[in-house]
Amino acid sequence: MVLASDAESPDRKYRLPAGQELTDVHARLLRNWKTREIDVEPDLADGPASQGASPEAALAATDAILARFSHLPADEPAVAALRDLALARAAALTPPRACRTSSLEPKTLAGKPTPEQILASDPVLVSLPEVFMRIREVLSDPASTVEEAAAVIGKDPSLTAKLLKLVNSAFYARTLRVSGGLPPGPVDTLSRAVMLLGLNQLSTLAMGVSVLPLFKDIPAECIDMRLFWRHSVGVGLVAKLLAVRLGDPSPERFFVAGLLHDIGRLVLYKHAPALAGEALSRAARTDRYLLDVEREMLGFDHAVLGGMLLHKWRFPESLEQAVWRHHDPLSGEVPLEPAIVGVADMVAGAVLPGTSGERLVPRHLPEAWRMAGLDAEALPNLLETAEAHFDVVCAMFS
Repeated sequence: MVLASDAESPDRKYRLPAGQELTDVHARLLRNWKTREIDVEPDLADGPASQGASPEAALAATDAILARFSHLPADEPAVAALRDLALARAAALTPPRACRTSSLEPKTLAGKPTPEQILASDPVLVSLPEVFMRIREVLSDPASTVEEAAAVIGKDPSLTAKLLKLVNSAFYARTLRVSGGLPPGPVDTLSRAVMLLGLNQLSTLAMGVSVLPLFKDIPAECIDMRLFWRHSVGVGLVAKLLAVRLGDPSPERFFVAGLLHDIGRLVLYKHAPALAGEALSRAARTDRYLLDVEREMLGFDHAVLGGMLLHKWRFPESLEQAVWRHHDPLSGEVPLEPAIVGVADMVAGAVLPGTSGERLVPRHLPEAWRMAGLDAEALPNLLETAEAHFDVVCAMFS
């Protein structure tokens, strides 16, 4: 069945919009609301979406979605739209499992470490791979040529393959078509990729992709790394789409900022696993934002740590600030980049699969949404585009 008119909860905090195809999830939700009557479209039988899930599983999935939105203003149009979109995808949006803190042992760091101590504790974070160092040199040298950039990136076959797959993906074809730069055929060389995206664009993308292998030994008790990177890719996709909508000439930096926005959490999981695990458990037990618990327990949060790491690596300042301030965009001098990443984090966290450990949908920041040029009406189309390319782009980072 398909709703012919809106159906609301008794307190009017939650709403199913007209046009919503009703699944078992929605039926159980309406029963919980004690809804006596609904208007449905005629001549439509139950569709495939209403089959397959048990009533118990459907109810649990719905409850999990509503719980994740419980800290947000229910009457805010963007929040309501995201909640409706999430409810329609409830079965696919599994909340993160509880962290098994009892099996996590402290590593070399004891007590409450500072960000500087954490970053100095890992020689891998201090001595980066040669290809990363060379890419950074190319990016910082205004005299660098297309050929030099291609030669440096080409020294890493795995990185080269990932970049060419990404540039040739349907997602890039779409965004390049919007910006008027779609090439007449496959991009089969790095030189052509540099010519297409620009030296800074491809070098920034290469830097972002090249750091991913540094975090392969994260304790499984803390986080499922597949889910972590799926969330990160989702934020990157949405951030880039928002940048393209705004006509930004360098949308790649937004994809990279989204991809790395929670890199500080990876550093915590790797070098302070017991503390990170306790933060995850405490946030779940007390139904609080993991961000707030991090600040309470550590005196700083993952965004600060991630921004400091990108500063240490000498990433472009716009990327550093986007990661550092994505939970508080107005705290910086140039708030647009962190605002876009913050909005993308909320959208992806609400309706796309994956998680970095946060169980709740990130806070709604109205001013950030205004700067990002996004409203409730534009959300379905934005999400449809992101979902169409999500699995393909995620597969490139597996």
